[in-house]
Amino acid sequence: MFTLQWWLLIALILIPWVVWWRLVDKNRFKDIILFGVSMSFLISILDHIGYELNLWIYPHKLFQFIPESSAFDLGILPVLHMLLFQYFTRWRSFLFANTLMALVFVFLCEPISVWIGLYKILHWKYIYSFPLYILKAVMIKGIFEIVKRKQNSLI
Repeated sequence: MFTLQWWLLIALILIPWVVWWRLVDKNRFKDIILFGVSMSFLISILDHIGYELNLWIYPHKLFQFIPESSAFDLGILPVLHMLLFQYFTRWRSFLFANTLMALVFVFLCEPISVWIGLYKILHWKYIYSFPLYILKAVMIKGIFEIVKRKQNSLI
């Protein structure tokens, strides 16, 4: 607690939400937050699976009672995905933006996280994360659009 890594985790969980609150389209708030909560849930499940399979670990925790990966699973990642969902409404641009985000996270953010000690790879390679970043976004957006269509057909 109170190490450089701890402060970075605090920043990764709080700053994205402050930025998001300023940028979120309040007219689409309900849709965007539903997308974000769904994304966070999926990210947490995938992260937990990887952690339990000893593919990676998180050497630092915010608090003993909060999962190790919460800064990523509840902070930076769902917030960025929500912003992409908000700004890139068409499938083509959404896929392009998520592919770009995946590239940045896989080849820049993950190695930096390892270097500063927030994340430690055990039996994983960065490139394995690339399709997962894209697939999870496509899956959640696809489910979201199916639910939205169902809702509109009931009205």
